[in-house]
Amino acid sequence: MQGSLHIDIAQRNGATVLSVLGEVDLATAPILDEQISAVESGDASTIIVDLDRVSFMDSSGLQVLLAHVLSDQNGSRIRITRGSPQVVRLFTVSGMLEQLPFVASE
Repeated sequence: MQGSLHIDIAQRNGATVLSVLGEVDLATAPILDEQISAVESGDASTIIVDLDRVSFMDSSGLQVLLAHVLSDQNGSRIRITRGSPQVVRLFTVSGMLEQLPFVASE
């Protein structure tokens, strides 16, 4: 665990799942970015970023997610869960709730 962010990486139902726990903010967003990039460099056909246990996310975290989701190289591989109520609020306020590639929580 680094600071207030912890990310577990596991294989589930043919997908690589990054389970994010804690806060994604200016200080921890680079960690999320590094972890997603590391998984993208592998051969996973589907990458799920599970945000259900994220207690706080600011625009820094949203920016990281958008950079990966909108990537020409890897964007089609990435799906995210809607996350905690706080994360859903960020997606709603930013206008991204209907734009991001969501998948149901497992």
